[in-house]
Amino acid sequence: MDTSLPQEQYRLLVEHAPTMVWRSGLDALCNYFNATWLSFTGRTHEQEVGNGWVSGVHPEDLDRCMETYLSHFERREPFEMEYRLRRHDGIYRYIFDRGVPFTDDQGRFAGFIGSCVDMHERHEAERAKATFLALAAHELRTPLTSMRMYLEALRRQLAQGEPTTAGALARMSAQLERVSTLVQDMEDTGRLDADMPLVLQEEELELAELVRTVVALHRDTESFRARGQPRHAFELSIAPGPFRVRGDRQRLEQVVSNVLANAAKYSPKGGTLRVCLAREGSGFALSITDPGIGIPAADIPSLTQCYFRASNASVENFPGLGLGLYLVKGILEAHGGELRIQSELGRGTTITILLPETREAVPI
Repeated sequence: MDTSLPQEQYRLLVEHAPTMVWRSGLDALCNYFNATWLSFTGRTHEQEVGNGWVSGVHPEDLDRCMETYLSHFERREPFEMEYRLRRHDGIYRYIFDRGVPFTDDQGRFAGFIGSCVDMHERHEAERAKATFLALAAHELRTPLTSMRMYLEALRRQLAQGEPTTAGALARMSAQLERVSTLVQDMEDTGRLDADMPLVLQEEELELAELVRTVVALHRDTESFRARGQPRHAFELSIAPGPFRVRGDRQRLEQVVSNVLANAAKYSPKGGTLRVCLAREGSGFALSITDPGIGIPAADIPSLTQCYFRASNASVENFPGLGLGLYLVKGILEAHGGELRIQSELGRGTTITILLPETREAVPI
């Protein structure tokens, strides 16, 4: 039985395929682009044929793209390559292009035919993962180096019969806690990425007491800052309670601590961090306001995405992995809560943690 498609059906299949399809002739010039390609680029067939399509290739990719295509065309060998192609809205997107030689009815070489798919999201995810791994190594190396230095100093003191100082032990303990937090954050991120529920040890909690505990810990951390470094003051305001919630104490402390740590980190000149707990609607609102660098408005919707960092938070000045608010959002959602972010570039940020009054946590 003949299972081949009639020519018109084949033409329609190619023309409206979900992938972008192109074809070139014996002169290596393109003579066909399907409707999907033209819809992506926003250009007409007449504009794209010949070498017209190359005007949409990113200038940084053009030489490599053409060298790959022409060298394989000359050898009549299939090729695969990635490059950035300008979309109809002017944005360059990474695409994956695969071309193969084809023959005419007599079996003679007649040119190349190729198909392209938009792989921009996958490319960006792979780049974010690579960046994350590099930053994670850096973030872990820093406290480990500090602990090694403190241990060496303690070893010398013990060898010389000198008393050890409480300050050195406290600083070493703080660095160890930093490593522990990083490892916990990476483990939690893996669970959230895999759509696995976070493990919650639920109990009845008084939110005001939990907030006071976390703020006190951060005050202690400030006291160990090196002399001359900008310090932060904490202004704590708690409305009349009670503030009863049901949840995992460690996880909720992690949420508050993470937001406070961000507030301090992105306020490099020091200043007052304002922490306010009050009732809002049928639940409670804990807002943390800093006088820091602020967040560009365009970045705010993406702040809770995994690995995302605001465009003004350069790695050199503000190291981090882009996990903090992603984890905060995941933990809050597991408790039936949510996160609200308000910021003004150059003037500071307010992050509000919203939690319902005592009720069952929901799985994520």
